[in-house]
Amino acid sequence: MLVRTNFLGVEETMDVSEEQIFAFEPGLGGFEALRRYALIPEHDSPIEWLQSLDDPDVAFALMEPFVVRADYAFELTDADADALGMHEPQDALVRCVLTLHEDPMKITANMLAPLVLCRRTHLARQVIVQNADYPLRLPLFASLAEQGLVEEGLVEEGLVDGVGEVDLEVAMPATA
Repeated sequence: MLVRTNFLGVEETMDVSEEQIFAFEPGLGGFEALRRYALIPEHDSPIEWLQSLDDPDVAFALMEPFVVRADYAFELTDADADALGMHEPQDALVRCVLTLHEDPMKITANMLAPLVLCRRTHLARQVIVQNADYPLRLPLFASLAEQGLVEEGLVEEGLVDGVGEVDLEVAMPATA
């Protein structure tokens, strides 16, 4: 399937497989009318992009929350699991939405409201984690430094460009 995107202010068309397409029910907050998205990996990076199929200007940067915080865990409610058609834990892809900033030290991860995507049904939704003390805006690189995934000195100097061998530089979408 061909998907249009205006990533970085440049219009392009990408070819994605049906396996990369997910339907959000309900739609994401603030984007309720946009229901279908493609999950697009960033080459050689833990970053993925959730590109709207209905609006080429709407894309979200995502990352596995388990990379951001190794102890991340939550229980999906029965209602959410049923709505997504999940039968096994392996059906789930869990991603946190990143808030990007020109200053990498100000990039945050939303750990409180992850996206849960079902590999089997290709349904998805954003859930609010209950009974856990996860922040809405966890500073990404500070968290990675605490886990020893990036050198602390690099974080303090603003020179972070990787997690181990994986490049974490993030291109910033153009703002209007």
